[in-house]
Amino acid sequence: MAYSTTAVAGGKGNFVLNQNYELQGVDVTLLTVDFIVDMSAEVGDLTSGSTVAGLDMTRHAFAHHGLQILAEGPLVDSDNSQKTYMVRTDNLDSLSSTTTIAALQAYIRTLDQSSASFPGVTADLTGATVTETKIGILAAAAVS
Repeated sequence: MAYSTTAVAGGKGNFVLNQNYELQGVDVTLLTVDFIVDMSAEVGDLTSGSTVAGLDMTRHAFAHHGLQILAEGPLVDSDNSQKTYMVRTDNLDSLSSTTTIAALQAYIRTLDQSSASFPGVTADLTGATVTETKIGILAAAAVS
C-alpha cells in the first residue's frame, strides 16, 4: 500500500502529540498564587493560634472552594511571593459568572492583616492574584 498523507490513517499529519497531559488518573490544573508580598514568614500553624499562618490560611481557602490540593510547590520568585498548587480540574467551575479561580482570588484577598476576622496573617494579601498555568519550567528558572 502506498504512503498517503491524505488518507484517514495515512501519514504523520493525521496524528497530534498532546504535550499537556497528566498521569495522575484525573485531569489536573496548576494554580499559581502571586501574593505580591514576601510570604516566607507566614508558615505558622493556624490550629495552634499562630498569627503568621498566611500559607495555612491559603490552603484553607482552597478547601473552602471545594479544591483538594494534590500537590504544592515551594515559595518562589526573588521575594518568596509566589506558590503553585495542583488541583483536580473537574473541581473547577469555569462556566458560571464567577469562576472558581476568580472566587478563590477574591477570598484570598480578604485574608488580610487589617481584617479582625483573620488574625492569623500579618501579610497584606489585598493584591494577591490566582492564575491558571501549565507545567513549564525554564532551565534558568529551575527551582531546587
